Amino acid sequence: MNFKLAQLVLLGLIILSCNSDLKFDTGKWKNSGGENITLDTRLNMTKDLIESQILINKSEKEISKLLGSPVRIHGNALENTKLFPVQEVYGWGIDPEKIIYIKIEFNKKGKVNTAELFITK
Repeated sequence: MNFKLAQLVLLGLIILSCNSDLKFDTGKWKNSGGENITLDTRLNMTKDLIESQILINKSEKEISKLLGSPVRIHGNALENTKLFPVQEVYGWGIDPEKIIYIKIEFNKKGKVNTAELFITK
């Protein structure tokens, strides 16, 4: 009987550990950049980050404090749109198959109007 109970507890722990959504944490976000950009840490925080609207009505300076610096794609930068890297996804090659970003658009007052996922292939 104890063996079956141990199996049920183990199964429960496995199921609970599969929940990939994390609450947004600036420190974890910043530490999961750079060489850690291939890990799921940032991706697992994006649902909370976008759905809770943490970014809405914040200035670019406030966003940079939360997420770090934005990046440019192919050297292009749009004045009212910024991209913040979330995750690079690799297949068998050395180049990423896709890169996931949070795309943030600012209104005329310089405040965040929208924040959404943006994926390049």
